[in-house]
Amino acid sequence: MSTRILPASFYREQEQSTGSSSSSSSSTNATDKRFNTYHPYETEPLQFPATTSSANSTKKEILINRHATASGNAAGGAAPSSSSSSRMTNYRSTTDSLTIEQNLFNMVRFDVVKTNFCDYYQLGDFVRSGGFSDIHEGIRLSDNKPIVVKFIPKEKTKNWLMTSQKKYPAEILLHKAVHEIQGIIHVLDYFENAEHWILVMERLRNCQDLFDFLEAKDRGRLSEATARKFFQQLVQINLAMLRKGVVHRDLKSENILVDLDTESLVLIDFGASAIYKSSTSYYSDFHGTKQYKSPEYILKKRYLGVPSTVWTLGVLLYDMVCGSLPFENEEEITSYKLVLRPHLSGELKNLIQRCLAQNPDRRPSLEALLEHAWVKLS
Repeated sequence: MSTRILPASFYREQEQSTGSSSSSSSSTNATDKRFNTYHPYETEPLQFPATTSSANSTKKEILINRHATASGNAAGGAAPSSSSSSRMTNYRSTTDSLTIEQNLFNMVRFDVVKTNFCDYYQLGDFVRSGGFSDIHEGIRLSDNKPIVVKFIPKEKTKNWLMTSQKKYPAEILLHKAVHEIQGIIHVLDYFENAEHWILVMERLRNCQDLFDFLEAKDRGRLSEATARKFFQQLVQINLAMLRKGVVHRDLKSENILVDLDTESLVLIDFGASAIYKSSTSYYSDFHGTKQYKSPEYILKKRYLGVPSTVWTLGVLLYDMVCGSLPFENEEEITSYKLVLRPHLSGELKNLIQRCLAQNPDRRPSLEALLEHAWVKLS
């Protein structure tokens, strides 16, 4: 199978839909793993303070995501253990002492948003148009570096972060906040014009999205050894993001690139990302693909960041080793019609069952996943 220089999934935009309108979405082909995606956005921008005189005053002035509410006991989000921390050197920076809000504010505090895109980059071929954005190839004029250019229309963007009376698309700031983590596509630049925000990213050459990578394999699945290597990377990338205060919320094979030379994974598309507040902060808006929905969202219309992430990692792991998604619809998710294939090892079956536990409190933390017997096998 020939390798695409620009995987189509890198430019795949997702249709916007609210939770109430999801039932009227187009029907899903049960034999196709590429499913409809929801993108309900906030209607009010998050506000950030004009000054950062103290951590306490900063927190008081911040208008937190109005869909995130505090709760009592919840699983996930535990502090990293020393054993897992030592294995994370290549995937995370030192845990931030500042809050995500302070980091975002500092990131743009002295920012002067450029408007002269053509002075720095040359726009290339149009790649595709999605639900919200247009995607182009391009090059950086200074060194002819290949780039990807994403045009984000202002009138269709509803998820904003605001600081010092300046609105930024949340996708741009949250992506930029974590883009230096190994395994996340790198943001090179961003610009603003009258109608769009323009996000400039690196363009990977010898790569393929995980969906197509799996499709090219025998029976659409990986060996346990390769799946283990991929799963370890995905856990480490997501753990590093959470420690920086960002949750992706749209993990799926189409949003993961595979470097075909090294089999390193790269996470893309932060259009559904959100601020990760704490292990007890709920989200009531769903971002992602229907077959990746957690049972708690289906039943209660709310979910926690870490247990939901672990659920989607379990779905991805099942897909990688079985060649199909574990559930086709909400009824199968909530009734737990999970079929574990006989070719899977006992340790792997145990890990999948733990990730896909119906009760989110019973799912392991991301740190605990790295200590699971199957993950630690050499």
